[in-house]
Amino acid sequence: MQPITNSLLAFILLAVGIIAVTLILIFLGRRRSPKNQEFFLWAHRIAGYIFAVLYLFICAFMLKKLTSSYTTLTPVNAIHAYIGITIFPLIIAKISIVRLFKQYYQRLSIYGIIIIILTYMTVTLSAGYFTLTTVGSQYTLLYDKGTPVKVNINMGHKVIQQRCSTCHSLERVYASVKTENDWRNYITRIRTKEPAILNDQEALQVLGYLVKNLGIDDTKMDVQIGMKIILGKCHRCHTIERIFTSKKTSADWIKTIELMRSFDPNLLNDSEVRQVNYYLDKVLAGKGTEKRNPLN
Repeated sequence: MQPITNSLLAFILLAVGIIAVTLILIFLGRRRSPKNQEFFLWAHRIAGYIFAVLYLFICAFMLKKLTSSYTTLTPVNAIHAYIGITIFPLIIAKISIVRLFKQYYQRLSIYGIIIIILTYMTVTLSAGYFTLTTVGSQYTLLYDKGTPVKVNINMGHKVIQQRCSTCHSLERVYASVKTENDWRNYITRIRTKEPAILNDQEALQVLGYLVKNLGIDDTKMDVQIGMKIILGKCHRCHTIERIFTSKKTSADWIKTIELMRSFDPNLLNDSEVRQVNYYLDKVLAGKGTEKRNPLN
């Protein structure tokens, strides 16, 4: 699923949970209104069932995503995952009280409140953060002839899809990561060959999208960027599995990268090499040395 779909499901989960808790609180607080008791009780149960099913669906998808990832979780993602998992035993405890231990029925509202608080924390760490960053990341700031310009990167994405596919596949674009200067030079070369393909505004919008989504900051090393480069380029000559199952030290990986570049000098630029080597050193080199250690 796309991140926007995940976020939408998370917000729906939170909304259903809030409705379920609100209904049970109204039910417990209005015992003098017998006409409304059944309505609030059944509405709460229906909302609870929807919450449980949606929660399990999201958990199953996220578990599959976690097990297929080759990178370690960031601190925020780790906290998000642990809080999300904590909700499961609370749901089981709540269902057990309803079905088996009715003497504790009055405490159900406490479990519901705890569950909704944890759900709120989980959703805000993931969907909330994604939504805020998505809204804020629609624009980026670039410099055009020394003047700061606010650029709409969504428009840049549309221009890429409409114009770049006329000369080559879009995969060629999305498989590359470059520094801002490299992307500027790349766009300049394209406009030199085809002056009519992009006007000045479109060129800035395209540059904004490329720098924001496929840009490299040489002053910062990022394992996610390194992995993205590997997944985007290394499959051209061999399977990706060959990389992730190899047992090599950091020095071995450096030699491997240089060997690959000797076969195809255009495969990786210097910035990409640094990011790939950083990823291999931090992620795969550690795995290789651990497997080689006879004490483990």
